[in-house]
Amino acid sequence: MSTDVTHRTVSYGDHADQHIAVRTPPADPRWTAVLIHGGYWRSKYRLDLMDPLADALADTGVAVWNIEYRRPDENGWAATTADVAAALDAVEATGPVAVIGHSAGGQLALRVAADTDRPVLGVSLAGVIDLETADERRMGDGAVQNALGHRFDPKAADDVASSPRHRLPLGVTQVVACGTDDDPNLIDISADYVQAATAAGDEVTAVTAPGDHFAIIDPTTRLWAMTLAAIERALPR
Repeated sequence: MSTDVTHRTVSYGDHADQHIAVRTPPADPRWTAVLIHGGYWRSKYRLDLMDPLADALADTGVAVWNIEYRRPDENGWAATTADVAAALDAVEATGPVAVIGHSAGGQLALRVAADTDRPVLGVSLAGVIDLETADERRMGDGAVQNALGHRFDPKAADDVASSPRHRLPLGVTQVVACGTDDDPNLIDISADYVQAATAAGDEVTAVTAPGDHFAIIDPTTRLWAMTLAAIERALPR
């Protein structure tokens, strides 16, 4: 972690979880990364999961906004969705904006990228980006049902809006990455999503390489290096 990087906290609401850890490099940032952590939408997981990635990105000259948000297990699904949108609105971006989410954060990242035209790139890192499949397979001990407050309903407008797989095309460039040693369910979801999104007309880059669920947010791994290279190629020059 460079000592030249400036750290500050930005609040976007009154709740303790409505804040963003901002890292600003000393020179003008090349682009802005908005990071969204995972943890199957449960409150015991926090933004520090993304700290190593945030530090590494800032050290390469990227402005990093690592967001915390109210999780639905304590605050409801609508609060989570609203917080991610509000956090993105609070970002003081330099250069193009990429929204990058890990695991459950991948779902939140692609949703907010589809809901607004501010990000030029949505990135899923082993994302839970098909809520119906994740619910059917009871991934994360029923994490989708716990987050939504009910089983996924393909006829419910907000459920469909929340599941990137169900609202294709998203109309935004995407990178979808997943390690080959991850949960087979997440590998299936990513592979199916890339195929469906491409067929729907979205511009999507798939990244696969050896690595487990956390290798993809470890800046020392080949999997992350390949993912970062794909992100850099997908950003406008």
